Amino acid sequence: MVSWALVRGGWRMDAAPAGSADPPGRGRVGSYRGSEPGVPLIGRDAEFAVLAGAIAAAGAGRGGAVLVRGQPGIGKSRLAAEAIGAARAKGFAIVEGRADPLLSGLSYAPIVQAFRGHLSESAGFSPEPGNLGALFPDLRPVSPEAGDPGLQRTRMCEAVLAATRQLTVRGPVLLVVDELHCADRGTIELLHYLGRNAEELPLLVIGCFRSGVDNEALDAMAEAARRHPAGRLLELAPLTDQAVRDLVRHVLGTPPPLALLRAVTSRASGVALFVVALTRHLAASRMCGPLPEVIRDVVREQIGRLGEVDRRLLEVVAVAGTHGRPEVLADVSGMDLPELHATLRRLVGRRLVVEQQSEVEPHYQVAHPLYAEAVYHELLLAERRALHAAIGAALHRADRTVAAAPHYAAGGDSVPVDRAIEAFSAAGARALTVGDLDEAAEYLSAALRRAREERPDAVPALLVDLARLQQGRGRLDEAAELLQDAVALSERRGQDTERRRAWRHLQALLEVERGNLPAAVGLARASGRRPDTDPPTRLLVHWIIALRHGDFPELAVISQELVALPSTSDTPGAHSVAHLGAGALAALKGDVETAVVELRSALELALRCGDEGPRLAFAPRMMLNGLSTLRGDLVTAIRVADVSTTPAVRQWLPSATCYLQTMLATTRYFAGDLRTALSEMDSAVAEARRVGQDRLVGRTLAGRAFVRAERGHLDEAAADLADARRHYDPSQIDMLDAFDLAATALAVRRGVAAQAPPLTDTLPFGDTQLNCLRVSFAGYAAVQRGDLTEADRVAGLLREAGTNAPVLHALADRQQGFADAARGKATEAVERLRGSATVLRGFGMNLLAAQAELELAELLDPPEADVVTSSAAAAFTAAGSTPWPERIVKQEHSVPTQRSGPLTRRESEIAVLVGEGLSNADIASALFLSERTVETHLRNVYRKLGLKSRVRLAQWVRDRGQ
Repeated sequence: MVSWALVRGGWRMDAAPAGSADPPGRGRVGSYRGSEPGVPLIGRDAEFAVLAGAIAAAGAGRGGAVLVRGQPGIGKSRLAAEAIGAARAKGFAIVEGRADPLLSGLSYAPIVQAFRGHLSESAGFSPEPGNLGALFPDLRPVSPEAGDPGLQRTRMCEAVLAATRQLTVRGPVLLVVDELHCADRGTIELLHYLGRNAEELPLLVIGCFRSGVDNEALDAMAEAARRHPAGRLLELAPLTDQAVRDLVRHVLGTPPPLALLRAVTSRASGVALFVVALTRHLAASRMCGPLPEVIRDVVREQIGRLGEVDRRLLEVVAVAGTHGRPEVLADVSGMDLPELHATLRRLVGRRLVVEQQSEVEPHYQVAHPLYAEAVYHELLLAERRALHAAIGAALHRADRTVAAAPHYAAGGDSVPVDRAIEAFSAAGARALTVGDLDEAAEYLSAALRRAREERPDAVPALLVDLARLQQGRGRLDEAAELLQDAVALSERRGQDTERRRAWRHLQALLEVERGNLPAAVGLARASGRRPDTDPPTRLLVHWIIALRHGDFPELAVISQELVALPSTSDTPGAHSVAHLGAGALAALKGDVETAVVELRSALELALRCGDEGPRLAFAPRMMLNGLSTLRGDLVTAIRVADVSTTPAVRQWLPSATCYLQTMLATTRYFAGDLRTALSEMDSAVAEARRVGQDRLVGRTLAGRAFVRAERGHLDEAAADLADARRHYDPSQIDMLDAFDLAATALAVRRGVAAQAPPLTDTLPFGDTQLNCLRVSFAGYAAVQRGDLTEADRVAGLLREAGTNAPVLHALADRQQGFADAARGKATEAVERLRGSATVLRGFGMNLLAAQAELELAELLDPPEADVVTSSAAAAFTAAGSTPWPERIVKQEHSVPTQRSGPLTRRESEIAVLVGEGLSNADIASALFLSERTVETHLRNVYRKLGLKSRVRLAQWVRDRGQ
C-alpha cells in the first residue's frame, strides 16, 4: 500500500520539503506578554519598531492610529501584546478591548469593554454633558433620541473622543481593540474617528484584524490609514525561515532535529501560531496523524463561514494540490467556467485560495498548507478517494498522464487498472529520468503488481525500467537479472524485436559496468549499430564500450559515424554526439585545441536536449575535464566536472558519479589543493562502495592512495594501495593507470624508485589527467634511480602526447630539466626548470611548479636559491603537501664535503635553527643578532659545507640529528 501525504505544492510519497530560502535578518526576540507564556516575540523587528515609534510619538503628544492586518495565527495579537507591555513601561494607561464573534450583533461591545473601567467616578472620571449614556447607561442617563440618527452617532463619537481626551490629561493612553473583523460597523467607525483625531493628543489607537475578510468598513478604514499622515497599516507577512528556526528552537529548548524543522517550516508556512502548535505536536513523536486541535479550530472557523458551493470547491482545490487548473477544477466540480471563476474569486478574496501564475495557464491552490491538510482530513476516506480518482481522470483526459499518477495512487480500487498501469509506468519512467529513485520504485512496483494480474504484455517494459532503477542504486547483479528476464519474457511473447534490441544495448552497457568486457563487446556486436535509425544514446553505448575496452581503432570508426549522424538526423542530440565524435577524433590525434572546441559544442548542445541531456553531456564532460587541464584552463576543468549532474545518468551508467568525482579530485591536485582533492577522493571511494563494483573500488582506493602519498601520509597511502590490490584487474585499462600512479608516487616518496612499476610505451586514451600524472611520476622515478635514458623517453612521451597542450609541454621541460641536472648540465637544467615553473605557476598549478623549483634551487647561488626555496615551500604548505624527502636529482657532486675547517659555535647554532625551519629574521631575533650578521654566517656555512641552498642545509642538519 502506497502511503501518500498532502504537502505544500501537491501530493508526494515522501516528506514535505524545506521551506523557501531565508531572507536576511534574524528578527527581534523580546520578552513575552500575551497568550503564549514563555514564547518570545520572534521575527518582528521591523513591525515592532513601527509600534515603538508610534508609542514614543504618542508619549510626546503626537498621537495617531496603527492598524495591524494579517492571516489567522500570524501574530497580530502577540505583536499588540508586546506593544501594550512597552507602553505600560512608559507610563501609558492601557484601554483594551476585544471583539467577539458571538457578540457581533451587539453595537459597540468592544468599545464598552475597553472603556468601562476607565470612565467611572471611582476611576477619577468626571462625565461631561454629551451622548455617553447610550454606551454607558450606568455612567449617565440615556439622552432621549431626537433628530437624525447619523447626527446622534456623530455626537456619540464626539462624546467618546471628549472622554478619551479627558483620560489623556492624566497621561498618555494606548487604546487597543483586537479581532476587529468580528466587530460591528459602529465600533469600526468609532475607532477610526478616534484615530483621526489623535494627532494632537498623547493617544495611540491600535486595531488588529484578519486579512481576507469581506468587510467594507474595515477595507475603508485600512485605505484611510494608508492615506492619513497620522495613520499606518502594518501587513504582517509570514515569518522568515530563520525566524521559524529561532521560534522552534525556543519552544523545544534545544536545537531542533532537521526532519522536524523541515516539517514545521514547510507546513506552518511562517504562521507563528502554527509553528508553536506543530512543534509541540511533532516533538511529541506525532510526525503523522491528525493536526493539533488549535490549528483545526482556526481552519474550521474560516471555512465555517463558507456557503456550500464555495466549500465544495475548496475541497476540490485541496485534493488537487498543484494540479488545480481551471479545466480540471471545472471537470471535477461540475461547474461551468463562469460559475467556477466567480467561486474562485470569492475564495481568493477570503485568502483561502491563491492563484499561481505559470507560463502556460494559472492554477489554484489552498493558500496555506495546513489549511489544505485540515480541509483534506475533514473529508471522509471514501470522499477523498473519489475526488482523487476524479482529478486523476480529468488530468488523464487532458493528456497529463504523469500528473494523474499520484491521484490514481490515492484513488484506490476505484481507478481502472489500465489507466493506473499507464499512469504509474509513465510517472516511474519520469522519476527515473530526473534521478528520483525512491519515487520511481514506488510507481514502478505499483504498476508491476497490477500488470502481472491484468496486463502481462506490459510486464517486460516494466522489468526494464526496474532494472534501470537497480542500476541507479548500484545493484548491478539484480539489474542484470531483471534485464535478462525482460528479454526472455518478450521473446516468449513474440513482442517487438526492435525493442528487445534496445534492451540488449542496455545489457551490453551493464556488462561494461560490471567489468565483464568480453560479454559487453559480444552483446554490442550482436545488436549491431544502425547510424541511420538508432538514437544518439544507443550509438553512445558502442562508443563507451570501445573506450572502456581500449579498442581505439573501433573508437575512431564509431566517432566517424557520430560525426556523420546529422546528415540523417537533424536534432540537437545528433549534433551533440557529432561534435563528441569530432572531439574524440581530434584527441586521438593529439590535437588538444580542436578537441576542446568540439567538446564544448557537444556539451552546449547536450544541455538543450531535455531529459536526454544529462546522458549526452556525460562523455563531453569527462573529456573536457582532462583536456581543459592540459590546456591550463583549470576553471573550465572544475566547472564541467559537475557531480550534481550525475544522478540522472546513474541508472544508465552507474559509475557516472564515481568517475566525475575521481576526475574532479585529480583536477584539484593539479590546482594544488590536496585537502579538497582528498575530500573528493573520500566521496569517490564511498560512491564506489555503494555501487559495489571491484574495478571502481580498486580504482578509487588507488586514487586516494596517490593523494595521501602526496600529502606525506605514507602509511595511510600504503594501506589504501594494499586494499586496492584486492580489487585489481589488469584487463581494465582505467584501473592500470591509477594503480601504477599510486605505486610510483609511494616509491618516489620513500626513495625506492627501483620499486616503481615500469611505464608502457603508449599514453592511453581515457582519463587524461591521470595518464599525464602517471607518465610524469614515471619520469621522476627514472631520474631518481639514475635511468636517464628512460627519463629522456618520458620527456618525449609528454611532449608528443598532444599539440596545443602547454601544460604537457611544461611538464616535458620540467622532466628534461631533471635529467639535465642529473647529467651535470646546470645551465640547461636551470633554463628548463625555471621556464617550466613559470608556465605552471601562470596556470595556477603551483604545486607542480614548486616541485621544479626545489630542484632549481639546488643549481642557484644562495641568495637567489633562498628566494626560490621560500616560494616553493609556501606552495607546498598551501597545497597541503610536503617536499620530497629524497631529491629527484641525485648528482655525483651532491654529497657535500666540508671545506675550510669546522663550523664555529655560532654557525652551528644558526644551522640548527635553519633545520628547524626558521627564517633569517626569526634567527636574528632568537640569537639577538642583526639579519645581516645571520646572512654572513650562513654564507660561511654554505662555503664550509659545500652546499648551495637552505633546503640542502636543512637536510644536512636532519641527517646528523642536530
